[in-house]
Amino acid sequence: MFNRDEVLKFINSHGHVSIDDIRNQFRLSASTARRIVTQLEKKGRAGRFHGGAYSVNYSGISEVIVRRDVNAEKKTRIARAAAGIIAHGSTCIILGGSTVGYMCKFIKDKHMTVITNSILIFNELKRCPTIRLIVLGGLDNPNEEELGGIIANANLLYLRADYLFMGASSFDDRAGFINNNESISLYHTCISACTEVCVLVDSSKYNCGGTSIAAKPRQVRHLFTDSGLSAEATRNFREKGVLVTLI
Repeated sequence: MFNRDEVLKFINSHGHVSIDDIRNQFRLSASTARRIVTQLEKKGRAGRFHGGAYSVNYSGISEVIVRRDVNAEKKTRIARAAAGIIAHGSTCIILGGSTVGYMCKFIKDKHMTVITNSILIFNELKRCPTIRLIVLGGLDNPNEEELGGIIANANLLYLRADYLFMGASSFDDRAGFINNNESISLYHTCISACTEVCVLVDSSKYNCGGTSIAAKPRQVRHLFTDSGLSAEATRNFREKGVLVTLI
């Protein structure tokens, strides 16, 4: 019988790991790896985030910080590609999320306006002289280090943008792009305020389920992801008018 304590030891030794890390280390199926992580979380022996698990010693760190280091190389390449479409003088809404946050290093020298609800993005860009920074106020979400709720929505009523850059906790070519958090209405308001919607998400989040649709495929102009997305899914997105960039 498989020893779950070995998985816990693996998590504790690395601080945080992805489901794929657990699968590869112990030769498990994805469903078995997720089930073990869920059991460890219920017993208070490990923490769980979308796509992985972290040691309880990391409990003082927000979930978005932990997620940021998972698939970091892919997320960096995705963010670089997304930043490349931003023209001089653009206005961009950049929402919180572990992948979107990597865009900051690639836009610091651009002359542009950034509208954000992310405390992490604000901290990264606040001293950039070429960037005009607008922060949406709202209810603090410490796990995601972002602001949301009706106050953030109200602040968007008199703003517009050329681009919206957003992440997703799950996505597929049928339902679209899922974000299961309390600020789902903020995504809808941002979509209404912008000209083009851009989603940054690594392929490990394809078809991971979820209930709250942030954007349907027809609402998205650009999808930036990695080459792990299947040829069929890529084709289906493109047939629905989404410009898919695989890195």
